[in-house]
Formats: sequence, structure tokens, C-alpha cells
Amino acid sequence: MKPKMKELQKIKGVGEVLSKRLVEAGYDTFAKIAVAGDDGLKKIQGINPSMSQSILAEARGMIEETQKCKAEKVNELKQKTDSLKIQVQNIALSVQNRFKDGVKGKIARKLEKDIGKFFSSLEKVEGDLETKASRAGKGLTKAGKRLSNLTDIKLKGISKGLKKATKSLKRVYA
Repeated sequence: MKPKMKELQKIKGVGEVLSKRLVEAGYDTFAKIAVAGDDGLKKIQGINPSMSQSILAEARGMIEETQKCKAEKVNELKQKTDSLKIQVQNIALSVQNRFKDGVKGKIARKLEKDIGKFFSSLEKVEGDLETKASRAGKGLTKAGKRLSNLTDIKLKGISKGLKKATKSLKRVYA
């Protein structure tokens, strides 16, 4: 109850007592306050008609602000996914340039398969950015760290690193 009360106290004119009354009445989020409207708020002791209008306006403003912040975070995560795509493409080019004779047959197919799995997982994470933004951020960061270590190592290590990075992404949507 306390965290919800603290959240509601961000509204101008809502203190500790009024936030407690709002939570007890079932209005524990900005959205619920906005839906309750003028009539719902007037039923709560301590809220007069002029005050209810300002509380509604503040609650609606907080909802917009929250949505804007979430949209910014999702946009930031999309940029991170694009960065990871570029990173993996650079790793593939680096492997091609460094091991011109060594990337053939079974090794090449295995590496290609690992890259494909990584991109597949990354696409699934991109699809879940709206609903799992926090978890996606952690997974993308961890995958990025794992990929950054793959620039100057042997083929076997690159494959292993790609698997670990993919595993970090799978934790987002698993």
C-alpha cells in the first residue's frame, strides 16, 4: 500500500492522508483516478469539487508522462537491437576477412547456424519490447557485452560467444 500511496502523492494537492483514502477507495493508480472521474473523486472524504478537477488533470498528465517515458525507453531499446545487428554483421565480416581459408565446411555451417539463431532471438526480443522493456534492456545489454568480446578470438570462441549472447536474449522471452 505504501508504494502506491507514494506514487499518488506526486499529484499536486494529494498528501499522505488523501493518498491513503484514494488507495482505500480502489483508486491506486493514475489511470484509475482518471477513469473514476469527477463523480468518483467527490465521494472521497477530503476532496472538494474544485480540488477534484485539479487532481483529475494532474492524474491525466502523469499518465501521459508515463507513456512518453515508456515510448522513449522502447525507442532506446530498438536502437540497441539495431546496434547488436550491426555488431554481429561486423563479427561475420571480421571472421570472413581473418579466416579466408579456415571458414569452410562444418565450421562455416555451425557459425552460420549460430548467427541465424542470434538474429532469430533478437527478432523475438524486438517483438516483446513493448511488454518486457525492463527485461529486454537487461538481456540486450548482456548480449552486447558478450558480443564485444568476440572481435579478436578464434573461430571456436566466436561460436561459443554467439551462443552465450543468444542465451542472454532467450531469457527475455522465455
